[in-house]
Order: sequence, then C-alpha cells, then structure tokens
Amino acid sequence: TFGAGIYYSPESLPATISVAYDTKDPEEGAGDDEADLFIGVDYEVGPGTLSAAWNTTEVDGGSDNLDVSGFEVSYSYAINDGVTITPGFFTIDDGEGEEDSGMVLETAFSF
Repeated sequence: TFGAGIYYSPESLPATISVAYDTKDPEEGAGDDEADLFIGVDYEVGPGTLSAAWNTTEVDGGSDNLDVSGFEVSYSYAINDGVTITPGFFTIDDGEGEEDSGMVLETAFSF
C-alpha cells in the first residue's frame, strides 16, 4: 500500500483544502488492486464550519464492478463550550447505478 495526502490553508481565505491519494496492490490472490482519491474543503461560515468532500475508489482485477464514489456535505458548530453538533448529508454510488443517500447528526461532547 502507498498513500499520501496534503492540505492547504490559504491566508486569504478562511478555508482548508485537503487532497489524499491511496493505492493498494496486494499479492496475487490476496485481493484486487485499488486506487482511492479524496478531495475535501472546510470553509468557515458564520459560527461554524461548512465541509464538503468527494471520494472515489477504483478497483481493478475483479470480475464485478466494485468501483465506488460519493460525496458528503456537513456543517459543524458549537452549541456551547462543551457540545458541538454536526448535521450532514451523504450519497454513495456503487458503480452499478445504485445510490445510497442519508443524513447524519453527530453530537460531540467535551468535558
């Protein structure tokens, strides 16, 4: 396996841009080759952070189409000093025309 990632936070924007690339090349018979690309952006909006990300995984060597892609959007903000809430939406395409979509609500507590 090999992976690398970078992020950039320009001084002129209240944003962070992230890019990561990973590959997996297992030994013969131990699995399929995979390549994964992730691109994400976090942007400060009002009292919180708006985040958007896209991801794709390409799988080579298998008889089935195992490629997957998807995106997510979320907004994280502090309710008070000890509680942060993050509502979000995501969708995943399994490469065969089937999509799974959903919503999530994450609550983080710190003491």
